[in-house]
Amino acid sequence: MATAAVRTPIAPAGIKQYYQAKIEAAELLINQRTQNLRRLEAQRNALNARVRLLREELQLLQEPGSYVGEVVKVMGKNKVLVKVQPEGKYIVDIDSDIDVGALKPTLRVALRSDSYTIHKILPNKVDPLVSLMMVEKVPDSTYEMVGGLDKQIKEIKEVIELPVKHPELFEALGIAQPKGVLLYGPPGTGKTLLARAVAHHTDCKFIRVSGSELVQKYIGEGSRMVRELFVMAREHAPSIIFMDEIDSIGSSRGESGSGGGDSEVQRTMLELLNQLDGFESTKNIKMSLQRGINLRALAEKMGQCSGAEVRGICTEAGMYALRERRQHVTQEDFEFAVAKVLKKNQEGNTSVNKLFS
Repeated sequence: MATAAVRTPIAPAGIKQYYQAKIEAAELLINQRTQNLRRLEAQRNALNARVRLLREELQLLQEPGSYVGEVVKVMGKNKVLVKVQPEGKYIVDIDSDIDVGALKPTLRVALRSDSYTIHKILPNKVDPLVSLMMVEKVPDSTYEMVGGLDKQIKEIKEVIELPVKHPELFEALGIAQPKGVLLYGPPGTGKTLLARAVAHHTDCKFIRVSGSELVQKYIGEGSRMVRELFVMAREHAPSIIFMDEIDSIGSSRGESGSGGGDSEVQRTMLELLNQLDGFESTKNIKMSLQRGINLRALAEKMGQCSGAEVRGICTEAGMYALRERRQHVTQEDFEFAVAKVLKKNQEGNTSVNKLFS
């Protein structure tokens, strides 16, 4: 019986290469189409996002305008007293998405035109000229560069650095933190250099302004710049404001005559004094005193002193206690403080030429 073997025909090598090339070309085309599809999807998503933004902007433009108001007082959890210029003051409601704790006096808010409801908290309006007064780069001056002012450096450290770095010491002793320092003297005695050294050694925002920049020709512009200057300083707290050439706005009341420009300079100075120590509610400050202090004897020595001078004596007595690292004020501290403050008052009556001679 004869048998025959059946063999599978073998394709020539050329046919295999042909179909392999076809497959590779198809895979390459698929990869290219896939990449194009992903690119088009990314472009579509970007265009859709842009369309959504444009629709939101269009919706905002179609909404009625809002009134700009200023918070006067928070009255409860859902009511706020606001001031709207030039209409007056209103008690308005608050939207549910607004945090009542964030509403502070003098804060700018947006009110709906139909219901006068607060729906947005606006940033404080600050003049660009005021914003440029902030020094971005910390000065590289140090206390070692200031020669012959060891006493002044020690005092300025106590008044500026100590309240910033250790405010708990003032709270424990019960004295108010000093709000400023007046550096006076002829030109070239190191006042500006000392201020730069303070900015270098304290981790605070440094704002430098010249007194001549606050002298404006329009009524109210100088006082407005002072208010915005302190608003910016509070937003970037802790901060130090260094005012150079303060004598350009520092004339005595009624000394400059009756001219319009002189009156505007006086208004600028009064606004500066108001920002430093204005009509604000005084906190319940209690000093820690040693037993047995003769307050009657101190009152007799301060018989001709004003309230501000008495407050300065108490603060100075507390500073003596801080220097001695004590938690209470003694009779001796008050005696030194009275002698120092009254001596300054007597020296203040002398002329400027005599002081600088």
